Amino acid sequence: MTVYIAHLLIVDTDKARQVALISQLEHLGYAVQTTSHAQRVLLLRAFNPFDLLILHIDVAAENDFELLKRLQYDSELNRLPVILLGTAVDVARMSQAMPYGITDYLIIPNEAALIDLRIKANLEKKRYREQAAWYLREFNEMEKLADDLRLKILPLGIALSVEKDFDRLLEQIVEEAMAICRADAGALYLRTENEHLRFVIVRIESLALTYGGPQEHPRIPYAPIPIYDSNGAPNRHNVAAHVTVEGTTINIADVYHEAAFDFSGIISFDQRNNYRSVSCLTVPLKNHETIGVLQLLNARDENGQIIPFDVYHQLVAESLASQATVVLHNHILSQRHEELLGFQREMEIARELQEGFLPTFLPEVDGWEIAARIQPAQIVSGDFYDAFTMPDGKIALVLADVCDKGVAAALFMALVRSLLRAFITQHHYLEAQRLLSTAASPEIRPFQTKDNIALLNAVILTNDYIGRYHDKSNMFATLFFGVLDPENASLTYVNAGHNPPLLFNASGSCTQLQPTGPAVGLRTGIYFQAHTIQINANDILLAYTDGVTDARNPLKQAFSEQRLQLILKEHNGSAAMLLDNISSAVHTHIDGAGQFDDITLLAIKRLH
Repeated sequence: MTVYIAHLLIVDTDKARQVALISQLEHLGYAVQTTSHAQRVLLLRAFNPFDLLILHIDVAAENDFELLKRLQYDSELNRLPVILLGTAVDVARMSQAMPYGITDYLIIPNEAALIDLRIKANLEKKRYREQAAWYLREFNEMEKLADDLRLKILPLGIALSVEKDFDRLLEQIVEEAMAICRADAGALYLRTENEHLRFVIVRIESLALTYGGPQEHPRIPYAPIPIYDSNGAPNRHNVAAHVTVEGTTINIADVYHEAAFDFSGIISFDQRNNYRSVSCLTVPLKNHETIGVLQLLNARDENGQIIPFDVYHQLVAESLASQATVVLHNHILSQRHEELLGFQREMEIARELQEGFLPTFLPEVDGWEIAARIQPAQIVSGDFYDAFTMPDGKIALVLADVCDKGVAAALFMALVRSLLRAFITQHHYLEAQRLLSTAASPEIRPFQTKDNIALLNAVILTNDYIGRYHDKSNMFATLFFGVLDPENASLTYVNAGHNPPLLFNASGSCTQLQPTGPAVGLRTGIYFQAHTIQINANDILLAYTDGVTDARNPLKQAFSEQRLQLILKEHNGSAAMLLDNISSAVHTHIDGAGQFDDITLLAIKRLH
């Protein structure tokens, strides 16, 4: 399977120009389709999507630039890069087309290198625009949550703090939660002294059903729910009781298809009242212990259709649940608001600190090239790479992927990186001291150490430290850790459960460096092995994290190792250029779907 840099559409009425341009572009690694008819552009886009449109001025100018105007009014096509073609005599007409969404132009005939440069520049701009749009959507969600906290939830907390009627106070919590989360139903339980959950509020908007609250509402006809069974074991069958015991939120997309909990009571209610319960969000009212539970049913979209509760709904519901606790436990919500306001700055500080753990520059060794890239999916990353020169002149190389994302993964990443550096450096320092202390003469003996011992010590000590002191975090990291000896062109490595790095030689054959042990941090006492390989002239070694091969396009198709190997096989340039090509191909594959995992690459090439 051939991997293309991008898919292009050429629209030109001149077949000779089409053939000449196709020859240049296909040689550069692009997939090209052509048409002579402007009206077919929209149809081709629908059935065979392309990344960039190359349009000759003769076609563009037809019917007073009708095609360009139609592209501008299309919500998807107006984001496509459009390169205009023409000769020097067409400059005046080309200038007339510029106001209609043209992103670039080319005077033809022209050199293939210049054409390639202009196309890649436009594709890169397209990728940045798509990435910016994706981040903007994410930011808007955060901003909406912040606005709701500031404009709705915090004022509600003030109102609740002065409410004297306790029943009305609890009713307001349920009503506000239903309104903000667009839920059709809501219920509030309070924990009793005899370890039961007592219904205090029940509301179902579509049935006009109201139980509990102020005295004019009917009493709730439902019996309290036991939190523990007769033997003292937690009641795991009821979702509200489970949330009370665990103190964590449970979000269920459809209660009729949920096997973990018993929803027979809800299903029986549905049958009696011609109702259908679907999505269910159950949130603890928690301070030092869980004092009650807020439960919402059937989130609705703008059209009134029932949908699952999303992350935004969950965050809002948890904040509202904290409001209920604030009434009983001194305004805890104001503290959460301050934490939210400081979250963005804290994340920026975390990002700056994490960047400090990456090497400022990569080692430069005569006859070798080392290149690396990292593209976090979030503000902070769980991936990292490292490359540094050791006391004996050899090069330590690390690529790792922590099992989680976000701040916790970033902190764990910093721990693993620091331990690996410290332990392998300590090994070399102690070995140097040992050689000096046992020297037969006072002159300094040449520095000597075995790379496999150094590597194994560093990995084993790191693994055991994490397993001994951080086992409760339930976090681990896969990593590839190697020591390159530039003089004899050997690489000694430990692959701790990581994706096998790929060693490609000049003939195009590929060797996978399979794991020599499990991931680091799973448990203490793990056995690892160190292997050694030779790297010949023009060989290139690529290590990568699964954010590369698992990158998904809008159709949920993975980029795959097969595509990665094809890029390696067809590459004959520098290590840095290889990483640029891989990054470009991955983001072209994603095609605006959004990067969901960190992408990290490390390449080593022997030049001679």
